[in-house]
Amino acid sequence: MQQFGFSQRKHWPWPATGVVLCAAAWLFFVELPAQRADNQAAQVKVRMLEAQLRAQTNVAAVHSQNLPAQLGGFDSLSLVTADLQSLATQNGLLMSDASFKPAGDNQPDARIGRVEVNARIKGAYLPLKKTLAALLATHGGLALDSLSLRRARASDIVMDIDLRFTYFYRKPS
Repeated sequence: MQQFGFSQRKHWPWPATGVVLCAAAWLFFVELPAQRADNQAAQVKVRMLEAQLRAQTNVAAVHSQNLPAQLGGFDSLSLVTADLQSLATQNGLLMSDASFKPAGDNQPDARIGRVEVNARIKGAYLPLKKTLAALLATHGGLALDSLSLRRARASDIVMDIDLRFTYFYRKPS
């Protein structure tokens, strides 16, 4: 290198500039187009999800206007309790106690009534989760208000479970 009059000590910025320019060209021609393609795909997905959300909002608004017609009558409360008992037994849970009481009628909509359902169950978490998912999916007027889990020791699988539901029903006209 000495014959050309080039020494690394005096001319080190030139190779460094070359490396930086090569890296910039690589970023511009390789990475930037890939990022733009990813951004476009993400924008398409965002638009699709926004459209789905708007559609669900419109459907929910239509359904909420006709809510009393979608709810079952007071007679279907016995079906809810029978399903709770059968699903708990089927999933290996032991239901020890269940009670019902009418909730206060301070609802603005006089066509909808409420009943508070309390249940005590003994069992493991996964069967409880399966039971609650099936019960809530089956009965549209049922809402889980509270769930309390208690174990004697942290290592115990079996626990005492207190459930509180509110059952919404259509009042007779």
